[in-house]
Amino acid sequence: MKKSVVMCALVTGLVLGPTGGAGWAAPQQGAAPAAAVSRVAYPVGEVVSDAPLHVRQKPTVYSGVVRTLRPGQRVLLNCQARGGWVDGNPVWYRLQNAKGWVSARYVHNHKPVRAC
Repeated sequence: MKKSVVMCALVTGLVLGPTGGAGWAAPQQGAAPAAAVSRVAYPVGEVVSDAPLHVRQKPTVYSGVVRTLRPGQRVLLNCQARGGWVDGNPVWYRLQNAKGWVSARYVHNHKPVRAC
């Protein structure tokens, strides 16, 4: 069999799933349709500092610390705003489900973050 035919069969199987065109799993009885479920996807940010990163009450280094994030930790970013400058960067991210702000200088956003 040619490689292109095998590859086509593999891709088709991945797209359609094991149940043909019906998807990967049959819907559960009584479950809401996918369109009815409203989920907001927040952008993910990754802490890129070498040391623990402080989450602040307000977007400034003079604000109180509410918690600390470890290097490499991933967090959900709610929105961005201008605040105090940190190493030439005035952008701060408000964290989702954590009442606090982190400097964008030390958090890499994987997708665009909306303005607050």
